[in-house]
Amino acid sequence: MDSDRVTRLLTLAANIGVIVGIGFLVLEMRQTSAIATAQVRLEYAAGWRSVDESRQDESFSEVITKSIENPQELSLKEVIQLDAYYSGVLDQMLSAQTARATGLVDGPFAEVANNVGAMYFSDEFARSWWRQVRSDWSIPPDNEFQETMDRAILAGELGRARRNYEGIRNELSQHPKNENK
Repeated sequence: MDSDRVTRLLTLAANIGVIVGIGFLVLEMRQTSAIATAQVRLEYAAGWRSVDESRQDESFSEVITKSIENPQELSLKEVIQLDAYYSGVLDQMLSAQTARATGLVDGPFAEVANNVGAMYFSDEFARSWWRQVRSDWSIPPDNEFQETMDRAILAGELGRARRNYEGIRNELSQHPKNENK
């Protein structure tokens, strides 16, 4: 009886140990998953910062401005720079699509696409660039990415950058410099 009782107690202790071990494993997996999710979100945000930082470079901002104001005067070198820039934007869009499909980021992909279409593809050069390269961005089997970007780019306001610029200048010219003091 003593050996039978000892065996049962050891079995019970072993089972409790297994349950506690599984509990710790679940906690560790949740923590690892949370860390991985945070890392992916940080990398996603860093990708957008990188795209936007390129526009802050003085020489590249001149290329962007030229693409809006006089796209027909762009040199091959400038078109290559813009190609890399817009490819970076679309790489980020692929990341956005993946992040939403895997549940790392909430909200529909089309919503992000509409925002990007309005911000980054609001001039004739950017739209022409998309028409030239769109076949490179088809993802089988249903081309959802390509179709979503088509709709978003076409839905965006053409001339948005110019309108914003003129609106800001207009507003600033109507207010005295020292009004806020």
